Amino acid sequence: MSSAVSSPPPVRRLPLAGALRLGRPSDIWFKPALSVVAAAAPPNLLLVALGRLDLAIYTMAGSLCALYAHDRPYAARARVLAGVVLGMLGGLAVSLVTASLTADAVVLVTVGAVVAAVQRALCDASRIGPPGNVVLTFVSSASLFLSQSIGQVPGHLALAAAAGLWAYVVGMAPSPFRPHGPERRATAHALNASAAYVENGGTGARAAAHAAVRAARRALLAAG
Repeated sequence: MSSAVSSPPPVRRLPLAGALRLGRPSDIWFKPALSVVAAAAPPNLLLVALGRLDLAIYTMAGSLCALYAHDRPYAARARVLAGVVLGMLGGLAVSLVTASLTADAVVLVTVGAVVAAVQRALCDASRIGPPGNVVLTFVSSASLFLSQSIGQVPGHLALAAAAGLWAYVVGMAPSPFRPHGPERRATAHALNASAAYVENGGTGARAAAHAAVRAARRALLAAG
């Protein structure tokens, strides 16, 4: 009788393992996070003081605009943030007006799908960068199911616009102190990635260096 012990069959990885694996966070991951905190805290604290925290969903719609354009030079960032705030207000307006006129689920879902498609197309066409249309679609889709009257819509849009304006200020706040910070950071990242490729080689390092150089080129061109 053989004493050999059969080895267990090899474990096959699921084809989705690569897609589900968490990637390395960006070098400036903390900047969008801190910006949203700075953009959301004053409006929400004011609502708490007034006893109207139920309106926070409208101010948060504007505050979430602070997530965008942190990799852009400030001249380009100003344009992107302004476009994001206007796009957020447009989608929110459509959703709130629709929600005030009907409670039909089919109509609400259809309007939400059309708005999401338009937001996706515009974000892709403008190459707005992360988080893309995700936040805008989340805001407009959630707003479709908020109960309200048509007379309340202007006030709710005003709250979102005020918070969006504050998010714009937060996003542009570092510009007087480090006016060329984004393009300098992109250039330094490109140099480091290129040096790592020259030193170590490899397909992954080559792709990272190529992406970093392209990002630096876009940043410098946007900065003029």
